[in-house]
Amino acid sequence: MKGWLGDYLLRLPWALFYWNARKSWYRLRGRRGQCPCHNPSDSGEPMRTGCEAMMTWHRPARFRRVCPLLRQNESGQWMCSVAAAEVRPFWGRAALLTGGTATALLLALLLAVFGLMRGIGYEVSFRQIAWPPAWGELRYVRAQLFIKQARDFYAQGEVRDALAALTVARELDRNNYPVAMMLAQFYQAGNPEMADRLYAELLRDHPDHRVETARVWFRSLLARGQLAGVAELARRQLKHEPPQASAWAHALIFSARVMRRPEVLDEALADKDTPAVVRPTLELAARVQRAAPEEARQLLMAPGLTALPYDRVYRIESLTRRGHPEEAMQLLRIARPQLAGRDVARLAFAIYAKAGERERLAQEFDALLATARALTAGEISLLAIHLIEYPDPRLLAQLVAALERLPTEPVAARLEAGLAVFCAAGVQADREAMTAAKNAISATVDMRLPAINKLELFFLGLSEQRRIVSFLPQQSALSLELNYALLDRYLSN
Repeated sequence: MKGWLGDYLLRLPWALFYWNARKSWYRLRGRRGQCPCHNPSDSGEPMRTGCEAMMTWHRPARFRRVCPLLRQNESGQWMCSVAAAEVRPFWGRAALLTGGTATALLLALLLAVFGLMRGIGYEVSFRQIAWPPAWGELRYVRAQLFIKQARDFYAQGEVRDALAALTVARELDRNNYPVAMMLAQFYQAGNPEMADRLYAELLRDHPDHRVETARVWFRSLLARGQLAGVAELARRQLKHEPPQASAWAHALIFSARVMRRPEVLDEALADKDTPAVVRPTLELAARVQRAAPEEARQLLMAPGLTALPYDRVYRIESLTRRGHPEEAMQLLRIARPQLAGRDVARLAFAIYAKAGERERLAQEFDALLATARALTAGEISLLAIHLIEYPDPRLLAQLVAALERLPTEPVAARLEAGLAVFCAAGVQADREAMTAAKNAISATVDMRLPAINKLELFFLGLSEQRRIVSFLPQQSALSLELNYALLDRYLSN
């Protein structure tokens, strides 16, 4: 074994270049003097002259890979088969052996690296290892491993480790939008300032994902009660999402009203990029917010409904909230053909409650919750959100009883409805109803309820935290409507 290693690993690489170089120099000198590889004591005749170059080799036959002129004579001795004048170098053989060996070693190295990376868990292809132009993809591959680790950590409840893995993935691949988005969502609860910075970077660096980023960031800001941020984001999105002008106008007007800052609307009106379709409604909202009660009623009832569907909703909601249910119902009858059925029902329920028409409202609840009807999660959520705005113990008991009849699928919708009923019960501090809603939630999804239990303590007045926004960010299944209703109830007063 030692002889094999010595011949092939030590002597062969050296001999390929040393003896070929000496032979080349010998030929360049016109073959004058002693042939460099012939034994100087021999005659120099073919098959009678020994090879000095092979003397140190463990097996002389292996030297033939350097010089094929070496042959055995009849007695078995290794001799040079040509005269000194015919001795020549074999650079082609040297190049072939060197190149072949280097290629084999490189292939072995690449296979070893490929196997090692696959063994670690990297979803790497052999092309990405072997092809230099593809090496730039390895940062993405490494990032994917840390993303997978983050998901596994999160599934095991190890949030800190998941966050650390995502941070590494973000550093490895700064252009990876899903990684940055996931990292921002992880930061929402524990480090919202960092989440806000990441969302702002995503809006700037990934304009093709602007709508997705803005909507996720909006939910985060709304849940935390960061209404100044909601207003600013809504103002900017008005020009980027014209089809969603009603939704963003509502976010802007809601924020200005709850913060009691009509100047927020003035800033939007001063922005030349604010779409023309929303300007009349924003101007109306700013004037109503500053006006005296009677002047505000007249402004809301003034003719000139705009093309924006939300304009009608805003007027009806504002009239109802300000104690003018008859005018609100009058406007609802006029605007009904342009409104969605859910909006019509929601606005009508609010008008009945504000007008004290308890029997009419009870009839509507009876009709929707009738045992003969197949309930939907959307209907349960609609009624629950109404009871957050206008609490009623009798209607709440009826709604809680109907919750168990809700179909188990789809799970997300049932969970959303269960949380809405829980919050409606919480507003009335009804322990029994909250417990029933929590049981329905537990039956829907296999989940622990620490966040919901903390929210229950808030509703019962037993929590050290006195602001609703301390609890909403942990409730990821809350709908936008429910968030709006809770913020309106606990921040407006």
